[in-house]
Amino acid sequence: MLRLTNEQMQGPPLSDVAFAEWFVDEIMPLMHEGPRRDLTRVECLRLTKSARRYLKHFGFTLTSDQGQVMSLMWGLAPNFFEMSPFREILADDRMTPGEKVEALWSVSDEEMAYAYENFDTRYWYPRHVPGNILGLKAYSEMTKEELNEEIDPDEDDPWSHFVDNDPR
Repeated sequence: MLRLTNEQMQGPPLSDVAFAEWFVDEIMPLMHEGPRRDLTRVECLRLTKSARRYLKHFGFTLTSDQGQVMSLMWGLAPNFFEMSPFREILADDRMTPGEKVEALWSVSDEEMAYAYENFDTRYWYPRHVPGNILGLKAYSEMTKEELNEEIDPDEDDPWSHFVDNDPR
């Protein structure tokens, strides 16, 4: 008998905008009240949409896995993946994405605290980080001509799709 995979049962992946809206509106109020309270909805949407590129880079395609890893970014640091043992877990090709999620959440409290203490806000926007793992040229590395070229809104303008409808 033919059996469907978990990936097939998840349905089509969410667009970056839909993912950001789901995460910010459904997950953040439950798990990340502080940032959600301190930032506007649009700010949270922008950061989430932009940082989602890292999740795809690490091979997370299921929305559920992406949500788990995005929670680490919001709870620890957007650059948590640069630190040991997170870096090694994410680089382990023998592990499935689901196994990586489990391993990431099993890291010791001390290692999680270290990531938290070394929080670098530039990582929310990969183009703010020279030599970023995505291979994107940082704004500081671009020529004046490159900076003046039109930026594809689906790739580099994470705020283009959002409207601030926060009641605050």
